[in-house]
Amino acid sequence: MAALCGQASTVEVLLQHHADVNGATSTDYTPLFSSVYAGSLECTKLLIKAGADLNSKCPLDMAIYKGSIEIVKCLLEAGADPNVCIENGWLPIERAVMFGKWDIVEILFPLTSPIPEVHDWSVDGILQYAKSNGFKEKCKAIWEKNLADLKVKAADSFKKEEYAIEIDSGDAALYSNVSLCMHRMGDGEMALKDALIAQRSRPEWPKAYYRIGAAFMLLEEYEEASQAFMDGLILDPTNVETEKAHMEAMDCLKKSHFAEESE
Repeated sequence: MAALCGQASTVEVLLQHHADVNGATSTDYTPLFSSVYAGSLECTKLLIKAGADLNSKCPLDMAIYKGSIEIVKCLLEAGADPNVCIENGWLPIERAVMFGKWDIVEILFPLTSPIPEVHDWSVDGILQYAKSNGFKEKCKAIWEKNLADLKVKAADSFKKEEYAIEIDSGDAALYSNVSLCMHRMGDGEMALKDALIAQRSRPEWPKAYYRIGAAFMLLEEYEEASQAFMDGLILDPTNVETEKAHMEAMDCLKKSHFAEESE
């Protein structure tokens, strides 16, 4: 949580007292991944210095999605491997192309081994590859594999008579629905875990951020909820439901601050 909130001084104190630099949280994310998600270069440097695993849980992928050029450079300089596929089968440079992060593509290009499918190994060649049928087929194959894996996990986790999980648009939708089930059961931690997986699977999907915000509201983490709803509004400014939820989170945050000051 210290890393997720960008609290470098707290991270430093915890590390001095032998906190596990690679210990995953209940949401299965490492401190380094959380610091990258927060966009905290200072926390990222502290954790790298303390021996954080540079490739576990794909911190480089999150830095690419966030467009954090300085953090991308920091991770690469420290030894993050740009030739290791992230968990859904993409190379970091392919993810940068998908997100339109061309400045990051140029940083990754000289460090990335040629991709066999890219016949013209250049930045322009990668752009053309991203528009090709071969790239689209790869997207489809990875999507189908991820969906099949998620169906198996869902079947193991939920009894049919208790849950009805609609699979309407891929892995992100499935995890979003699982998150909703967990939310309705009152399990905030599990709701948050699955919402975060949905967000990672489909980073530009507003509903994933709504699910994250709803889970944080259940956990009474109003500041994090407010930020998640705001992230969703940035992607879809016209979403009335998300706007209402954001206002509710802000109101709860103010009330909690008032209660703390009164004590």
